[in-house]
Amino acid sequence: MQVEFNNVNAVTKQITINVPVEIATKAWDKYLRKAAKDVAIPGFRKGKAPLNMVERMYSDTLLDYFLKDSVNDFFEAAVEEHQINYLLFPEVKDIKWEKGDEMIITVEIEHEPELTFVQLDNLSVPHHPVTIESEVDKYLEELRKENGRIIDVEEAQASDNVEVEITVEGIEEPLQANLFAGTEPPSRSFEDLVGAHTGDKLEAEFSGMMIKLISKNAKLNLDNETYYPCSLIVGGINRVVYPELDDEFAKDMEFEDMAAMRAKIEDDLRLKNEHQNNDVDNFAIISKLFVDNNFDLPMKTIDYLAKKEAEKSPYAQYRQYLEYQYKMQISQEMVTMYILNNLRKQVEMEVTDEMVEEYITHEAILADYTVEAYKEKNKEELASESYRDGVKNYFILRNIASTATFFVPEPEPQPEATETTETEGEEV
Repeated sequence: MQVEFNNVNAVTKQITINVPVEIATKAWDKYLRKAAKDVAIPGFRKGKAPLNMVERMYSDTLLDYFLKDSVNDFFEAAVEEHQINYLLFPEVKDIKWEKGDEMIITVEIEHEPELTFVQLDNLSVPHHPVTIESEVDKYLEELRKENGRIIDVEEAQASDNVEVEITVEGIEEPLQANLFAGTEPPSRSFEDLVGAHTGDKLEAEFSGMMIKLISKNAKLNLDNETYYPCSLIVGGINRVVYPELDDEFAKDMEFEDMAAMRAKIEDDLRLKNEHQNNDVDNFAIISKLFVDNNFDLPMKTIDYLAKKEAEKSPYAQYRQYLEYQYKMQISQEMVTMYILNNLRKQVEMEVTDEMVEEYITHEAILADYTVEAYKEKNKEELASESYRDGVKNYFILRNIASTATFFVPEPEPQPEATETTETEGEEV
């Protein structure tokens, strides 16, 4: 088969496939014989009518199905013969064929961009390193939350957990459920509970999906999108209370004071923080390479993947927002993947056993594992080619980082608010 390629843009090609007459005719005859087995024509047993009669009576319908099937077969053959790499499925633009002629198929595909980086050495790279102070703050905050305690309260505030008995129109027995007072999270909260007391009765309208979630009963005969009138009787109200991060808290953790506790945590986190910033700098280099070598992304593929992910959400009202978020996420993942793929092609580097061990140590430190525990947990992955690609990615970026100059960018200036003054009684 003759195949012609035309670039639509950097990530899109139009492919014209010319299928020779004899191949197209042979495929049609084979399809016709197969279809004839299921065709009933008066005067003949099913599947026994002459092919020329079947073709004459059903050619329009059969031809439509034949062309749709043939596109897949001939495109796959062209892909194998010409080693065509593409994303997702081809978009069929046109099919032309009449019996006795060659078949001409026009499809459009999206593919990875091919990049040649204009500069890899001595880059000036903006970055935002993770400070050891922020990591200590984060660690202390997590520790504070771990030491929270639950207390019973009389009046609900935002974020309090409220036990309710909920009566839903159309359901005979009341349901036992748990809601959060306020607005977060949106699928499990009720704003009118703020200020409520035990024994209070409230009226509400909840979606079928929300009722199933808060009552932990997915088998209720309710439509997920329909809103149902509900009556709520407030039961127990409890609140999570967290300790203050002060010297008393430090003493409870067996430190002399908070300063001593912070110093010990900082010392424990220092090595991990250094490795975190290796990754921060690596991703900063990827962002810099994208800015300097700006390239197109396969937007049809991104739109398709984002839509498929958003459709998994049971909340139809959030799908448009989720689709937008998935587009951003998938785009970022593709930028990273394409830059790394092309760096591996452009930069000659042999991955040694020593490099693999160093990368394993790096990953183990980030995951808070010993090297031995990390190896045991990721035994199968360590033997894969993709893991060695990850090692190569890491060291290519570290080599680029060794000649780069990193800087923290100045914050964007905010536009100044303009003041308007009015003079009472003054005419213009």
